[in-house]
Amino acid sequence: MTFMAKFHQQLQFKVIALILAILILGFGVLVIFNIQREAEMMVAGNRETARLLGAAIQRSIENGMLEVRPDIIRRLVQELKRDLKEVRFLEVYRRNGVEAFSDLETVNDVNTGFGLNKELVERISKMHREPGKRITDPLFTRAVETLAPQESYERVDGGRVLTLFRPLENREECQECHGEDHKVQGVVRVSLGLDRLDADLAAARNRQLLVATLTIAGVALALMAFLGRVVLKPIALIAAAARRIGGGDFETQVAMGNRDEIGDLGRGINEMADRLKSVHDDLAARHAELAGALQSLKESMQKVELLEQVKGELIKFVPEAVTKLLEKNPNAHELEKREADVSVLFLDVEGYTRLSEQLPPQRLNRMIQDYFSSFLEIIRAHHGDVNETAGDGLMVIFQSEAGPARHAMNAAATAFQLLARVASLNREFTGIYPAVAIHVGINSGPALVGATKLDAVGGGRWTFTASGPTTNLAARIAGLTKGGEVMVGPETAERIKEHYVLQDAGEHQLKNVSQPVRVFHLVPPGVYSKIERTV
Repeated sequence: MTFMAKFHQQLQFKVIALILAILILGFGVLVIFNIQREAEMMVAGNRETARLLGAAIQRSIENGMLEVRPDIIRRLVQELKRDLKEVRFLEVYRRNGVEAFSDLETVNDVNTGFGLNKELVERISKMHREPGKRITDPLFTRAVETLAPQESYERVDGGRVLTLFRPLENREECQECHGEDHKVQGVVRVSLGLDRLDADLAAARNRQLLVATLTIAGVALALMAFLGRVVLKPIALIAAAARRIGGGDFETQVAMGNRDEIGDLGRGINEMADRLKSVHDDLAARHAELAGALQSLKESMQKVELLEQVKGELIKFVPEAVTKLLEKNPNAHELEKREADVSVLFLDVEGYTRLSEQLPPQRLNRMIQDYFSSFLEIIRAHHGDVNETAGDGLMVIFQSEAGPARHAMNAAATAFQLLARVASLNREFTGIYPAVAIHVGINSGPALVGATKLDAVGGGRWTFTASGPTTNLAARIAGLTKGGEVMVGPETAERIKEHYVLQDAGEHQLKNVSQPVRVFHLVPPGVYSKIERTV
């Protein structure tokens, strides 16, 4: 089943349900009201008929009593019971509740007082029978007391019965026989069955329901036909168009000639489709632009990743200070040599000449590379820059924004950690390389620090170094030490004396230095009780 068919069926079902609900509710209330009104009118008419019948029976009985013909009254009652199907009960009661015209009590009283005709007495005596049950109905009592007719509805043998109590007035002409001490001689009770009334009410109700059903069906069919043509069909077309638009067909248009709200809805759908088409085309163009930009970005990212990889490899060969300066300013004006306070550490491998005689060049180079590569991590951790390597030696420059004492302590800490690393590597390389010993010299002071760019046809190269007396003195001090020793110059000793144990090694006349220089052994932690303190 297509979407349009489902949509049409669902909407049609809802419309039909709504129409039927409105019609049933509206006509239902109206039908119920009409049935009630008609029933009330029929009941009122039936009650009036019953009253007239009761009144006629009452007059007939009164006339018979005036003529002193109880036998006629008795026969009249019997004929009415037989001929009128509506009459369920028809009895005459004395005011004391005893059935009249059954015993001889009244005849005997009247005959004793006034002397009745013998023939009349004989005729009444022939009617003698045992009276029925004494009546105790409250309406009977009320009729006797008020001299007003009483009536009630009740159910007898499964059917409704209208019971009338009609009092028989003790008229003046009757008082000669019945006395003057009472106003009522007796009461006529007439019970009329309402079967015909119930049948008429049922017929009227069925007639009203039939008319209402036919009316509802006719109005519903007319409204459905009208709504199907004017509402459901245009809405189904709009729904189908909206579905096609939702599927991406922005060329869809709804042909609407209506000038009502549904027509406005169709035209709104058409305008929406036009705007969506415009937006879709714009998005497609932007998507193409973004795809191109994304491709360019991917290519740029690949280049950046490659450059980062190259940078990671090159940084191993470029001093940290140079790297930071180049990141701030690629033109590197700050790399020009300037005077700065530094600590310079010289490191030499003891017995390098002997080792070069024992090991092939390639193996010796590999050994030095393994050891020095391990040193690089320690040097960088203390913010040192490797200036150069020369066979068995390293030159390291320390600077610090925290002040001269800070980079001097960094140099001293680096020296001790390098000695510890050598001992660890000697154990690790046992049987692979001969044991190695290094000696270190440190000096602090002013120096010309910077980089020099060497330009050439094939490109340029940066070198970073420190030069001056401070650097030369550090190299000379390193020459005084033996394997496993660290010596520092006087300026370095002054800066770190509060943190390290120093042993005066006396004054020494050093090559190319005019005045003797006092140097100090830097005692490793653990040899004396005073050890390095963290700053």
